Amino acid sequence: MFQRLKDLVTQHQNIGVIVAPNPTLDEMAAGLGMYLVLKQMSKDASIACPTDATVAISSLVGIDKVQKSFGNGQGGQGSNGDLVVTFPYREGEIEKVSYTVDNGKLNIVVKAGAQGLSFNQSAVQYQQSSLGTPSGSMPSLLFLIGVADPASVTSIIPQNTNGITVVNIDNKPQNTGYGDVVHVSPKFSSVSEEIADFVTLLEPQIELDVDTSQNLLSGILSATNNFQNGQGSYLSFEMAGILMKKGAVRNVAGSVAQPTTPPMATSSYFPPQQPQQPVMPPMQSQPMMPPVQQAPVQQPYQQQAQQPVMPPMQQPVQQPAYQQPMAQQPQPVQQPQQAAQDQQPNDEPPADWLTPKVYKGSTVL
Repeated sequence: MFQRLKDLVTQHQNIGVIVAPNPTLDEMAAGLGMYLVLKQMSKDASIACPTDATVAISSLVGIDKVQKSFGNGQGGQGSNGDLVVTFPYREGEIEKVSYTVDNGKLNIVVKAGAQGLSFNQSAVQYQQSSLGTPSGSMPSLLFLIGVADPASVTSIIPQNTNGITVVNIDNKPQNTGYGDVVHVSPKFSSVSEEIADFVTLLEPQIELDVDTSQNLLSGILSATNNFQNGQGSYLSFEMAGILMKKGAVRNVAGSVAQPTTPPMATSSYFPPQQPQQPVMPPMQSQPMMPPVQQAPVQQPYQQQAQQPVMPPMQQPVQQPAYQQPMAQQPQPVQQPQQAAQDQQPNDEPPADWLTPKVYKGSTVL
């Protein structure tokens, strides 16, 4: 399909674009986008619409080039072309040219100079130029954009379409499917994305400029309500990205929404600083009380073994500010009594059992 369209554009020089009556912004943007591309390709392009442009579409680039017909008098209801009156001219024989309006008629007055006029009315010629088509002929290739039925543009399309190739580009389900080349599908959310998809395939033969890209992007955003109506097709998102890459921006109708929450500050990426607690000096562990060593017993009699041993004095220990892990808790010191009990007396008394004894003891604090 697109290769055939590309071949048609290459083969024809005089090309016209027709936009549906009372067009939406999407339809007019698509038509102007096609028109600007044809002009960039040095084609004799023209664009027409049966109705006047409204304020809603007046901001599109090239809107002043849209006319109500192609201006060659072949349409159904007249022409908007220029009427040129031509007559011979010699230096000094025409003093001035003026006009008068009388009973709804325009009279062009050519005032003769001192030498008089050297020509008569049979030498006067009348020619009506075709607007936008310097050749003055009807376009041989027509792009109808958003036109569901060609009967709605009979003021533009000539009654005899022999020798004219008609391309029908639309996305309305009620399109009648007319034309020599039909590119109509309701799956597309806008006709601007269809035109954008076609003109991007013309690269590198042409390079889309900012004006063309902006028109097409505005049409896509208008048809999809800035991609918020849930009808955006895959092609609309793809073409929007390409057009923005070409320099188009999202205008007021499709402006980018500002975030509702302020951006996160750089300092918030770091955890808040906790107030510094006074550092407690490391607690010096209390020296473990060594077990009371039994004095060498010279006379192991029962009363000596049962002497009470003074337990170590308990020093008040200040608790640290933090909980010490269980694995680091000091092991309880074995009591001297238990150590004394573990030492069993010998069955046989020593030889100096009956010798007087002198008590020798020590108390370790």
